[in-house]
Amino acid sequence: MSDMSTPEPGVPATKTPAEPVAVTESAEETSVVAPPTPVEKKKRGVGAWSFVLGLLTALGDLAFIIFVVVVLVGAISDLTSGDFSGVATALGAAGLAVVALGVFFGGFFSGGLAALLGLIALVSGRGRVLGLFGLLFGAAAIGLRLLLLSAGFSPDLG
Repeated sequence: MSDMSTPEPGVPATKTPAEPVAVTESAEETSVVAPPTPVEKKKRGVGAWSFVLGLLTALGDLAFIIFVVVVLVGAISDLTSGDFSGVATALGAAGLAVVALGVFFGGFFSGGLAALLGLIALVSGRGRVLGLFGLLFGAAAIGLRLLLLSAGFSPDLG
């Protein structure tokens, strides 16, 4: 048995006062105005990360494609004009296969992570709009790589 002077473990000893309220009195009526409750900021972390990863994957793919086109067009124009000093450039462009391998598998990783984080953002409600765009960018990056594989692209450098 417990004595009445000590409270039970789960029961507070004294009651805490309620939040302070402002009382305004006028000639016509008396009103009680409670202070505004603070609004919690929306958390968009997961959706924002999804969007950033998806966008970086898409921009990396575009930058690599533009770089490859510029290098190959320059090498072909040098060869067709009879200037064989550009052969070294064409041979250097063959080294793009190593970079293409990194972009290919790196895009699988970052695109997959962007799509996964986008799904998490959609389900959890933490940055749904950004998560949706991250999911779209990530799915597009993975879809592009799967199309390349089905078209016969071989990322094994040989």
